[in-house]
Amino acid sequence: MPEVFRDLGYILERRGDHQEGRTWLKKWLNHLPSNANQRLAQAQKAEQLEMPELALQRYLDVLELEAMQIEALTCASELLMNRGRFAEALPLLYRRLDSEHHSADLLTRVSRCEFELGEIEKAATFANQALKLQRKQPVLQAIWSLKLQVQGDELQAFTLAQESLQLAMCTKYWELVNRIVVPIMLEQRYLKIAESCLAVAQAAEPKRIELHIQRAEVLLLQGRLYEGYVEYQWRLCTRTGLKHLYDMHTISTPQQHNSPCVLISEGPLGDTLLFSRYALWLKQTKGVDVRLYVQQPLHRFLSQCLGDTILVEPIGRLSQLPGDYILRLPSAPAIFGTCQEHPELARAHLQADPEAVKYWRSLISISPGERLIGINWHGSALQAVTETHKSDIPLETFQPLAELSNTKLVSLQKGIGTEQMAYCGFRNSFVDAQPAITRELRVEHTAAIMSLCDWIVTDDSGPAHLASCMGVPTIVLLPPRCNWRWGSNENKSPWYPNTTLLRQKPGEGWLPLVQQACYLISNDTKLNQTTTLDSHSLRTYCDDSAAQV
Repeated sequence: MPEVFRDLGYILERRGDHQEGRTWLKKWLNHLPSNANQRLAQAQKAEQLEMPELALQRYLDVLELEAMQIEALTCASELLMNRGRFAEALPLLYRRLDSEHHSADLLTRVSRCEFELGEIEKAATFANQALKLQRKQPVLQAIWSLKLQVQGDELQAFTLAQESLQLAMCTKYWELVNRIVVPIMLEQRYLKIAESCLAVAQAAEPKRIELHIQRAEVLLLQGRLYEGYVEYQWRLCTRTGLKHLYDMHTISTPQQHNSPCVLISEGPLGDTLLFSRYALWLKQTKGVDVRLYVQQPLHRFLSQCLGDTILVEPIGRLSQLPGDYILRLPSAPAIFGTCQEHPELARAHLQADPEAVKYWRSLISISPGERLIGINWHGSALQAVTETHKSDIPLETFQPLAELSNTKLVSLQKGIGTEQMAYCGFRNSFVDAQPAITRELRVEHTAAIMSLCDWIVTDDSGPAHLASCMGVPTIVLLPPRCNWRWGSNENKSPWYPNTTLLRQKPGEGWLPLVQQACYLISNDTKLNQTTTLDSHSLRTYCDDSAAQV
């Protein structure tokens, strides 16, 4: 009889024989009674004996008989939250909301669960209700500050986030608050603060993937490429697919292995263009037999560029593992090092097909001494759809380029955005072959057209990477907070020496950046790694141009 086991256990405990008592109490706890009160007593004893999983199960067993039993709801939801099982805890908390007074503690728990499940709006709503009952609660303030950030009230979000961090230092919520405010600091580019917050949060949750991904972004924005790409590996843990099986020993001694290195690219096309240089580098410097599997739109172009020495296949043909050493292409910088460790990786590694170049040269009539500028203004099919920082620019903003002397424009825009050409004020500045160029969607032909350009001026999209990988002089116009691929404050990308980065100031339109591009082109200014913009000359030129416009 289970009650006998229970009573024996309690008697032995009172006598001081805790080990023997625990043995009998376990026998009792493993028998599920039919009475809700007896199940509740078992759950409480299991907690006392530090058997949390069994305690949780018994609290849930109580709720099977009495769905609104407050103590079981409270304890079960707390145990679930402590284990990160927020989706299971939330329905129990909502039951409590239906049956008891809305205390600050209860509202805080609901807010926390909604936040952990990614429901920022709901989390902020409950946080606001709880703050009316309990001011200066750091978790609630942090959640509310995140809501303000999403709404665009950055100053208030930053102020409240800082206050919540100060309050949290003396509480058990220190690590949690740091984790909540990291997105605010990262979005507002307070990179040092974000890095400090991440250090605290990661000490508490070292295997939390989102923290590693955020740290990767911080490091890459700071220009610490190798460290950043190592952290970026955690992003791959969130996706299904093939494991990368390379390690440093394998790479340093490739001659010991007869199987080819298989590089697989499944992500944004711009990343494939950027990191495809590793296929060529591995072949030339390591003597490794490389096979490269890429997205269908890039297959023909990369085959033409790399096909003499490297087998390039569309990713759709990868029906089975073709070798022992499989590596996702974005993992290459973390495994082999970056252009900071290997400067040769910064060389332009792609080139246009000579036959395609010859074809388009015959169609694009440029007079002697005339300059050809390629422009792209809207995110295209080459842009990652997952990017949160968009850099679309109205076509009309590019008018100063059309007003440069001896200049013709060629639109590289495909799909969405091309409709703006029909009513732009400088449509006559485009080359006569523009309709045929707009209809041409093949990457290898776009590359050929780019190779004929003296300059490329583009938003942050795939054409920026394509032109840069070919070494065409390129100017990329970036919003104040661009994605991590371009860093945060330099006018150069370490990957692209021939590319100049012009960054928009907060609250400033795109026109000043186009005017800066005009200044660089007019003076044929190709910045090297150590050159900075002549800000006085640039500002004078831009002011004069603005007055003319």
